[in-house]
Amino acid sequence: MTAVAAAPAPAAIAVDVAFDVAGTSVPADHAWALLQEVEALLPWLADEPAAGIHPLRTAPTTYGVALLAQRTKLVLRVPEARLPDALALAGAVLDVGGSRLAVGNGQSRALRPSATLSAQRVASAAAEVGAFEAEVAQWLAALRIGGRYIAGRPRHGRAGDREIAGFALALHGLSAADSLRIQSEGMGPDRRAGWGLFVPAKAITATAGA
Repeated sequence: MTAVAAAPAPAAIAVDVAFDVAGTSVPADHAWALLQEVEALLPWLADEPAAGIHPLRTAPTTYGVALLAQRTKLVLRVPEARLPDALALAGAVLDVGGSRLAVGNGQSRALRPSATLSAQRVASAAAEVGAFEAEVAQWLAALRIGGRYIAGRPRHGRAGDREIAGFALALHGLSAADSLRIQSEGMGPDRRAGWGLFVPAKAITATAGA
């Protein structure tokens, strides 16, 4: 009789920690500078592979900066056990590439199951969307998750001297348990800098992927 491989161990339950922030703008490509500032105050973040900083809500300009949206939050996704440590960021003043960002009080947010999830950017070495979709299919199969997917636009960013590339991604048709697992675990590298972090999204009626 052929042995059945054990399912992958589930990721530790994660939470989002949302902080009020005061500021006006940040550099257009600010994710790495923001991560460096946060990790200087929360050094344990570097040792949590599924932890990360969600992309800030900003509006682009034509002169190299991004304007912070009204009521923008600085949101960290961390293992639930790290919640008290993450809240220590309150009161900090961050220098994000020369832009000042004052951090206010933080509040935890439990992850919400949703049949549809999206990630603004998922890091990948794939040069074109077909190869990226193959990666997504393999990832879902490894997790034993039967959801479907739609790859989005190419994404680019920098991590110091290193370039990060990838694609936007939407997943749909997920069970509640699978949705929470994907949000807790994320996909691909550079999650600390906001890549591969999923959030609930509007329902998708089109079908794509396998």
